[in-house]
Amino acid sequence: MRICLIYVLVLAACAARAPSEEAMLKSRGKWTKVAARTIRDLRGFRSKPVKLSKYGGLAGGVKRKATGFFRTQKFHKRWWLVDPEGHLFLSVGLCSVNLSMFKDKQTKATFPDRQAWVKATASLLTAQGFNTLGRWSDTKHFSKLDKPMVYTTTSSFMGAYAKQRDPKIGSSGFPHQCLPVFDPEFAAFCDRYAKKLAATKDDPWLLGHFTDNEIPFRPDALRNYLKLPKNDPGYQAARKFLAARRKSAKRIQKSDEADFLTIVAAKYYSIVVRAIKKHDPNHLVIGSRLNGRNINDPVFRGSKPLDVVSINYYHRWSADHKQLNRAAALSGRPILQSEWYANVGEANAGFLVKTQRDRGLFYTNHALSLLENRNCIGWHWFKYGTHVDKKFQPFTDMTNMMKRVNDNVYQLAGYFMR
Repeated sequence: MRICLIYVLVLAACAARAPSEEAMLKSRGKWTKVAARTIRDLRGFRSKPVKLSKYGGLAGGVKRKATGFFRTQKFHKRWWLVDPEGHLFLSVGLCSVNLSMFKDKQTKATFPDRQAWVKATASLLTAQGFNTLGRWSDTKHFSKLDKPMVYTTTSSFMGAYAKQRDPKIGSSGFPHQCLPVFDPEFAAFCDRYAKKLAATKDDPWLLGHFTDNEIPFRPDALRNYLKLPKNDPGYQAARKFLAARRKSAKRIQKSDEADFLTIVAAKYYSIVVRAIKKHDPNHLVIGSRLNGRNINDPVFRGSKPLDVVSINYYHRWSADHKQLNRAAALSGRPILQSEWYANVGEANAGFLVKTQRDRGLFYTNHALSLLENRNCIGWHWFKYGTHVDKKFQPFTDMTNMMKRVNDNVYQLAGYFMR
């Protein structure tokens, strides 16, 4: 078998050095120094340019089967995306590439029109080594470029259904953090909702479809469903589940909770994936962007209908390999880190660091740990609005460090596969 180019770029296996950089991280109200691994800590690694496909895949490596669309494949014991031309691909994306955080006055002072912003932004992101537009991006205008960028869609199957739920069935939203997956109307709604995805079913630049964002998959779902009104289909499903096990609500065990949550997740994913594939059989379904603090084995077991499991992976300075590997093993699917960040000044879900350079150090340290994991097929950083300033200039102390990693993703993946 031919040797993939990424292996040729790797020298003899050597132990990595201890991290030589430190970032300032605010933890429990105090600034703390945290070790950050960088590329220079990888003993024996040498950065060399590689030839990329028009989509950003590894054009110089062993070519896999080309289908005209993105797909997934395990190759040399590692999960990969495969681009439409058959080249190995890792998704290095940025979320929310849109103008929502900028006032019209600011935008017009810099760009004559929206398409000028799109062209300049695509050029900027490509130069920084990003190859994918994450969720909430202005894909409509980016698709008009002579050379588009790989992109993802922004759908909310469960979120949209829950808002318009018939009050005769149950409350709108997620009462008691319960997903109304047992509603008999949910499948028909998903079929109608997915019809819009047919418009891009032949587009090779589309990576795949996100189904929702951080919908609740609670470990105590069974107990919560039992709190619903008795006419709610979710309550009835929970009672039926317990009856089949000849148990009462007072005798619920952890194994019952886990098994019921798997049923909830599997029902949600099977219904949504079936609807998407009916109207767009060509593209990947890349998950519901699980909340990183609310992920567990039952949900991964129920994720088998997906093509990719996506996780908004916060509160880890480095990737938790045990957790990622378990997620991939239980679902049988590769993992995409669909949202993560560190910020300066304020941070809600992500880390709060002192400087833009510290943001770059976090990005570098965490991205290296993701490349080290053979089940991870990429990441999408959050977000464009904190990637550039109000004059649309990048925070170079951060983005220059990002570029060093992004430009070397395939060589680094090979380094960690030695």
